[in-house]
Amino acid sequence: MSEITLTEIEHRLIQAEENIKELFGKFNGIDKSLVATTTTLNTLLALVGELKGAIEELKSRRSTLWDKLVFAVIAAAASALITYITGGKV
Repeated sequence: MSEITLTEIEHRLIQAEENIKELFGKFNGIDKSLVATTTTLNTLLALVGELKGAIEELKSRRSTLWDKLVFAVIAAAASALITYITGGKV
């Protein structure tokens, strides 16, 4: 076996430090990307919640309008029936 010289050890140590710095750089990039992704997902979840609320409001509004229409038709029919029965005399 050959002996490793001090120069080779220093060279390997410098190379290992550079590799560690590179790994930390990549980790920081991933960490920042994860924060950005989490923020985006939270924003999307909030928007989905708002859309869900708006859809529920539209559903209830549509049924309210339908109820008003049915009530108006029934009232008109009742009014016409009363007018027919009374012979147009009130």
